[in-house]
Amino acid sequence: MGRFRTWPITAVGELEPVLRDMGLKIDARKIDGTSSADAALSDALVSVGASGRGGTGSFVSDDGLILTNWHVAHEAVRAASLAEGADFVTTGFVARNRTAEVRGPNTEVWLTRECADVSAEVVEVLRDGDDALTRANKVRDRRQEIAAYAETALKNRAAALGVSAEGVRCEVQEQFAYETYVLFTYERLRDVRIVYAPPRSLGNFGGDEDNFEWPRHTADFALLRAYVSPDGAVADYDEANVPFRPDSRLRLCGSGAADGDFVFLLGYPGSTNRYAPSRRLRYSDEVTTPALIRDFKRKLELIGKYEVDDDVARLKLAGAKKSLANELKRSDGKLVVARKIGLVEERGAEEAALVKAAPTAAVLLQDLELIYGELEDGEDALDALAALRGAYFGSSLLAAGHYFHEASVELKKPDADREADYRDRNLPFLQRRLAARLEGIHEPHEARLVADALDAARAAGVPRQGVFGKGDVARAVRDSKLRASWVFADLRTAAGDPDPALLEDPFVVLATRLYPLYAAVRDSGKRLLSDRDVCLSALLDLQRQHSDEHFWPDCNGALRVSAGHVRGYAPADAVAHGARTTLAGLLDKVLEARLRGGADHYEAPDALVALLERDGAARATPCCLLYSTDTVGGLSLIHI
Repeated sequence: MGRFRTWPITAVGELEPVLRDMGLKIDARKIDGTSSADAALSDALVSVGASGRGGTGSFVSDDGLILTNWHVAHEAVRAASLAEGADFVTTGFVARNRTAEVRGPNTEVWLTRECADVSAEVVEVLRDGDDALTRANKVRDRRQEIAAYAETALKNRAAALGVSAEGVRCEVQEQFAYETYVLFTYERLRDVRIVYAPPRSLGNFGGDEDNFEWPRHTADFALLRAYVSPDGAVADYDEANVPFRPDSRLRLCGSGAADGDFVFLLGYPGSTNRYAPSRRLRYSDEVTTPALIRDFKRKLELIGKYEVDDDVARLKLAGAKKSLANELKRSDGKLVVARKIGLVEERGAEEAALVKAAPTAAVLLQDLELIYGELEDGEDALDALAALRGAYFGSSLLAAGHYFHEASVELKKPDADREADYRDRNLPFLQRRLAARLEGIHEPHEARLVADALDAARAAGVPRQGVFGKGDVARAVRDSKLRASWVFADLRTAAGDPDPALLEDPFVVLATRLYPLYAAVRDSGKRLLSDRDVCLSALLDLQRQHSDEHFWPDCNGALRVSAGHVRGYAPADAVAHGARTTLAGLLDKVLEARLRGGADHYEAPDALVALLERDGAARATPCCLLYSTDTVGGLSLIHI
């Protein structure tokens, strides 16, 4: 099994004997719907979020009802609250009938329809004499070419595939750098509505304190529904649309799960780096992760200052706050655990054993040492430029200025020569992302983010180009022409034939003056990372030759499977955790918090507390579950 127990969806057939030994009872062919025209469990799984990226959901009815996490639906609920003039995040939301369901703005669900190995078509463009930048750009271009060609071809046979031509999306995902690539075909459903979301007090019960911890007692679920046009075609929101009818759906198990039960997972996990060399782990441990933690803490402090302004301010800042708090908790935990278990040292011992078996590995490891040394040397400047581009939850206007100027550069090139975001097929996604960011600006907080980015640039020695004088930032935020809705409704026109007022906007001026530096740093990073990936690929080959381990590709947001059993664990000396929690534990936390003087994250609706105090059967209601799967963020539980 190796160091992975989460596998590509197409590996289910190969793994069937192992899964049967673990407890799988159904035919593997009924799991993977990407390799067959027959309906399968994977046809019930969707990726949920802005442009279909965010988390996992599952169809649980024939009428397009989707079960997902409260935290996955949070952004849709927050955006709907702002649009409807309500606060569904705090109060919760329930639609008593379908006409009462509310639109989830900027939310899509994507179904994985097909996947195909296109490794040969990608790597055939590489030549032995290619320099690092040429190599990186060749792979970028070929991946886009294959996806664009496949998308056009599929639209011509959409009916035979059983999808709407308007909803076809193709992407080529890298599995192993310069080695294996898979073409994924998705169906995009763009009319997604909110059916039910518990109030924040339940959906996020325990807050950051309980996040990534056990025992948990959160009601972390929500219900959405996907709609299509009356003729079944993918369509944007319209009152005349009808519920989508999935090829497959999951059936909820009313009996719950017992200790030792086999569980099977399907979902869309985020990225992993399971084969990272010790130098990369050390780079993360010593440089990137501590820097991110400092940045996240600072940004959360800023949000805490401004979210007290009013209810609208809290809603505008809620999405960033939740994401930042989650990333902070995850990053801090990753750092602590990696050091606690001696991960760098463990990986170093593996490398020493490999060098002993294959001496050429020493050269590759030394090359990686030099590459990561160069990356580390440029880290301060990279962080400053990232801040000036609005990255890592930074300023939306700095991001808009950067993308506007870069669009003016890239859109002058032939489509095949552009950076990926600016290809014709990808431009609508970029426009929607930027428009959504700009809609939710809280001006005082935005001005502070800009000022912080300028301070970071000064500290790192990155020239700020003299665009903003004292007292100019708040005015620039208030008056920025980039906030006009038409700019990112049609970026091609706005950047191709720009309004003179846009060119004088300080955020565009700053981006324009910084762009040569940004482009140089971007291309330098491409070179370094391309050389790194060549080294990692060669190192992996040696590991395959001198190990019995099966090397599965890292997670990258594509559909994966995992399996395990319902099981508790012992995290520390004399500490044992059971596999299930109940609402009795939620009541205990509420009452203890009240006795200690109150804690907002351990508060629950009064009606629920009263019910639990008088009803023992209600207190026994199951809440959360532990299981031994390889659970990377993004996977959703299916109990079989």
